[in-house]
Amino acid sequence: MSGALSAKWLVTSGCLAIFASSLFGLLLLTPSVRTPENASRLQQLGKAHIDWIMLGLMSVAAGLLAWLHDLNIHPAFIMLLLFGAWSNPLPYVFRAYGIDAFRFAGGVDQRSAAAVAAVSVAAVLIGWLGIFIQVARSIL
Repeated sequence: MSGALSAKWLVTSGCLAIFASSLFGLLLLTPSVRTPENASRLQQLGKAHIDWIMLGLMSVAAGLLAWLHDLNIHPAFIMLLLFGAWSNPLPYVFRAYGIDAFRFAGGVDQRSAAAVAAVSVAAVLIGWLGIFIQVARSIL
């Protein structure tokens, strides 16, 4: 995929993630949600909110690299990075609703959530690896 097209996908997805997370953060501020009973849940959802913003910025940064270096990135690396950027905060959402996705133990729900967490981390790392390989090729 050309550098310009890669950049379009990555930057657009990153900006959309920041926008969606901003709306999500607004929802977290509503008085009906901010009750003492929801304090623990809100803490986890707040972590997901910040994580989506950070991963949106990560996508924009990857798009900037693709554009600056006019990288010919295989679409699989772009899709892995985009999948990881959107799915990586989900463990916090799962934890907010009583499923600890940070431990591969317990029942089917917990193991499935942990698998999503592991796959999303792997997707981000493999996506970045593909981009950095192309960056190295462009400057060497």
